[in-house]
Amino acid sequence: MEQKEIKKRKYLKKRILRNIFIVLSISMLTATGISYLYFSRVVREQKISDESWKQEQVAGSLRFMVEDIRNLCRSMIVDDELQGIAEDSGELTAFEQVKKKDTISKRLRFYNSLRPYIRGSFIEMENGEDYSSSVSSQEKDYLKQRTSIQALKTYKEHPDWVFSDPYYGNDTWDYDEIICFRAAILDKYSYGKRIGTLYLEIALDAFREPAETYGEEYENVCLTGNEGVILYQVNPEEERHTIGSLLEKENDWRQEGVHRVDGGYLICKDIEDTGWKLYTWITNTYLRERSDFVLKFFFLSFVFSLAAILLSTGRMVEEIIRPISTLSRKMEETHYDKLVVQDMVNTGDEIQTLYECYNDMVEEIQRGIDQRILYERQQKDMEFDIMLSQINPHYLYNVLNTVVYLAAAGKNKDVVQLANLLIFSLQETLRIGEKNVETTVEKELELTECYLKIQEYRYPDAFQVEIQCEEELKNYSVPKTIIQPLVENAILHGILPMEEKGTVRICITREEEMLCVRVTDDGEGISEERLQLFRRGEAIVYGNSERKHIGISNVRDRISYLYGEPYGMWIERLPERGTRVTLHLPLKPESKEEPAQPL
Repeated sequence: MEQKEIKKRKYLKKRILRNIFIVLSISMLTATGISYLYFSRVVREQKISDESWKQEQVAGSLRFMVEDIRNLCRSMIVDDELQGIAEDSGELTAFEQVKKKDTISKRLRFYNSLRPYIRGSFIEMENGEDYSSSVSSQEKDYLKQRTSIQALKTYKEHPDWVFSDPYYGNDTWDYDEIICFRAAILDKYSYGKRIGTLYLEIALDAFREPAETYGEEYENVCLTGNEGVILYQVNPEEERHTIGSLLEKENDWRQEGVHRVDGGYLICKDIEDTGWKLYTWITNTYLRERSDFVLKFFFLSFVFSLAAILLSTGRMVEEIIRPISTLSRKMEETHYDKLVVQDMVNTGDEIQTLYECYNDMVEEIQRGIDQRILYERQQKDMEFDIMLSQINPHYLYNVLNTVVYLAAAGKNKDVVQLANLLIFSLQETLRIGEKNVETTVEKELELTECYLKIQEYRYPDAFQVEIQCEEELKNYSVPKTIIQPLVENAILHGILPMEEKGTVRICITREEEMLCVRVTDDGEGISEERLQLFRRGEAIVYGNSERKHIGISNVRDRISYLYGEPYGMWIERLPERGTRVTLHLPLKPESKEEPAQPL
């Protein structure tokens, strides 16, 4: 009998270990495969995200250079001496004409010296006269050489091109590749009258430098110009069979974004206002090399973990089987018509342990429920903090754009004033996490007026604002940053697209024991499509980039979170034109106590 029990016990142990081995192998292999696929995807997405961010930095440098060139051209075009070339040369003596050309040549050379990457400049007048930055004795040959260059001929045939294709200068001292930028010269005394065209010759290396710096870290980089002409690429001899060949196959890959191609991913970034594009090709081999070590790690972990689990489980199974066999034998000796609970307990501790475990389990379940309730409450508070914090980067992004605009224009005093306004506006809005989610109507109007002063720097005489609020209502409480996003939406998406001065009206009244806030504009009015999106509770998007408008959705969500029904936000399109946004808020006098918890 004992030998039979031992055989059964050994068979049971083998069966348990075999089942454990099968289950562990399948689960661990599955987990390894899923983990590898997941990590590979994370590596791919992270790499694509990193490269997109790096491309944006390079594109920003190129855009800055383009804007710098445009600003230089604007300065040259309005120069009094250059404007003077429109005078009728036929009335001048030969000496005066030579003197005039020399004066203009010196003026052009002066502007050329302001930028190290300017290689030369020349002007073609509508009356057939030509002027250049070359010295007077060489001017005729200089212009003749330039007009014979095929790249410039093609450039003149394409008025929509911003820059010309690269070409080599004919100067003995300069063998760098050059691109040309043109700007119309208008008569400042006669509106819209074109008197000539200014051409700036720019060293292409100045634009290649940011791409070359980027290419030092990554080998598959390409910068293209008009109609896909390659301006820069790493390892040109090899890359003609990679990025170059990819661009020749599909026109869709010339669009901005991430494209799945044979052998990897092609990232394209438009250089706005130039017609240029920056490409990065991330190969599958490159991605796989950064993911293979994870597969090796998981495989070795699988082998060692499985061996360790089986060894330890064998001993554990042996210990488990022994008391079970004893319990089974005791149960066989028990007479079912004379059940004694104490006899079952005396055979071992399993039943008593189950009873104790049950009590522990009940306590753990109750404790788990309490913790779950606390966790959900904390999660809800965290979601609200995140929702409130979205206002700050959105608002800060728009203000910093204005600071950059003023700084580029050299308006230092305005930059200082704007920075002071920004500091004032952030004193209240940046207090996230302090349960300080409400403010007074008066402070909210001060914040809105501060925002309007900031916007007046960038859009002077583009709008006017009328504010109506009874004095007694200014001490009532409202959620922070609840009016400014509505005013911002009215200006940016209502009035500015009309290209004419508009009016924004802010009216705060008391209606049926509710505080009513209305923001009305006489702009182009919200479209029916966006209005339907709002009524369905979805985010409103604006522009070609389809960027979600954080402010409007944020205001709606915060009111719903803090107060619930019947308070909320409504948007309507006015009959003639314009939009009205209405907020219904509880009528709450300002309280010095700690703010109440949200619903």
